[in-house]
Amino acid sequence: MVGSRALWVGTYTGEMGAGSGVYRVPLAPGGLPERARLAVDAASPSFLATHPSADVLYAVEEAEAGTVTAYSVLGGSLRSLGSAAVGSLPCHLSVQHGHLVVADYGSGTVHAVPLGADGAFAGTPLVASGRGSGPDATRQEGPHAHMTAAAPDGHVLATDLGADLVRSFTLSGGTLALAGETRLPAGCGPRHLAVHPSGHVYVVTELAATLLVLRPSGGYAALEVVAESAATASGGPAQCAAIKVGDGFVYTSARGPDVVTAHRILDGGAALEPVADVPSGGAWPRDLHVDGDRLYVANERGHTVTAFRIGDDGIPAQDGPGLAVPSPVCVIPA
Repeated sequence: MVGSRALWVGTYTGEMGAGSGVYRVPLAPGGLPERARLAVDAASPSFLATHPSADVLYAVEEAEAGTVTAYSVLGGSLRSLGSAAVGSLPCHLSVQHGHLVVADYGSGTVHAVPLGADGAFAGTPLVASGRGSGPDATRQEGPHAHMTAAAPDGHVLATDLGADLVRSFTLSGGTLALAGETRLPAGCGPRHLAVHPSGHVYVVTELAATLLVLRPSGGYAALEVVAESAATASGGPAQCAAIKVGDGFVYTSARGPDVVTAHRILDGGAALEPVADVPSGGAWPRDLHVDGDRLYVANERGHTVTAFRIGDDGIPAQDGPGLAVPSPVCVIPA
């Protein structure tokens, strides 16, 4: 059963890719994506997020001097409501506690931009600096914030690929404050995370191609690693990207082997088991979106958004040839 009627797709543009901005992709009644249409010209809007109640879409501009832009959604088109400067190479967005929370890969910072009731920017961004490094001198010479997400107890969680950390922040009263840090295996390079209804936190690592299961230690200011597994069923080398929770399964994308992996959730959420690798339908899969029995994959170098139907066994099967979209890197429901 498909709930979304359309998808927003963010792309790489200019020197980074062949896209032109943010695209809107309608979904047919059966869930297959139809023709992609450019909703707005934008410079490398590589990650997107929507406001929970207002018709507003947010996009990063992944550049050395990074910005985020708020757009009013007008049917299939977008109109700018304004932009805000953030850190270098912003790469992820989430809306939490009345703020747009931004992970800045280049500077390693986390920014929280205040939002008004209409979803537009409404104040000076709050900033939390990153610190630390890891053993991989080419990728971990300093902090590299890569994703933020909301914890069940209200903390803001952020992965730091450069420092092998998950950081926890409080965001209230006009402050963004570090509440705690969880150290992960050295050199793993945590990229994205997802929170299971059980409260466990799943982290996919880009550099080690592993999947970690964390649980709160008296709250989400401190976490502990309770399980670790390969991020692909083959266990081979890969650069892992995205992770999403489905019904009884977790799904990850892996560049290199260009697969989506289905992981069975075990022990009430306390463990994961990779059970099947499925070709992603293109080259260099990045973001995933799970919608009921449907899964959508953005294949950056294959220039396609590919639809899958998730079977009763939890394993996705490609449905259709894939929709042409230039350099897609983010896919979210519209």
